[in-house]
Amino acid sequence: MTAATSPGWGQRLGALALLLLVMAGAFYLLVDQILIARYRFYQERLEQQQGRLGQLERMAASREPIQQVIASIQQDRNISAQYLPQSAPPLAAAGLQQRVKAAVEAAGGTLHSTQALPPVEEGNAMKVGVNATVSGDTESLQKILYDLESQTPLLFVDNLDVSVREIRQRLPNGRLASYSRVQLTVQFEVSGYLRKEGG
Repeated sequence: MTAATSPGWGQRLGALALLLLVMAGAFYLLVDQILIARYRFYQERLEQQQGRLGQLERMAASREPIQQVIASIQQDRNISAQYLPQSAPPLAAAGLQQRVKAAVEAAGGTLHSTQALPPVEEGNAMKVGVNATVSGDTESLQKILYDLESQTPLLFVDNLDVSVREIRQRLPNGRLASYSRVQLTVQFEVSGYLRKEGG
């Protein structure tokens, strides 16, 4: 039996060099993958930012025509007629109460109450409203709503709450009639807009 010979210095150095070469290759691949991943990340971010920049440039280009349209609308006298004519919210609320009362009386309904609502600032306008409680039949309700929403200045009816009750009337002889009539009690808000100073 021959004794195993131990490797010489040349073989050991060759193995060590091979090991170092393999480790350097693995390290290079790892660093390369990390750099490629970062490159892709920054490339995607750059593309997103370029897309956003293009969107903002398109918005900036359309700003001037939109401002011209807004200016022409603000100078249009027909638009001004759509605002309430009063100068202050309390006066406008009183005018709305009178308008609701006139619409209800013209339609043959009964106005039970009106109450001014707090004014609300909306952009370049002040929303002024009143809450009203009215009773009548379906035909009078239709006439009231049509009267309020079809004329100028523009008025808006919101939060419409209708309750229905059937009523049997008494005849002159004291007996109840054989027919019944529908009585509506309606609560709603009517609002319009006041143009603010400089608006």
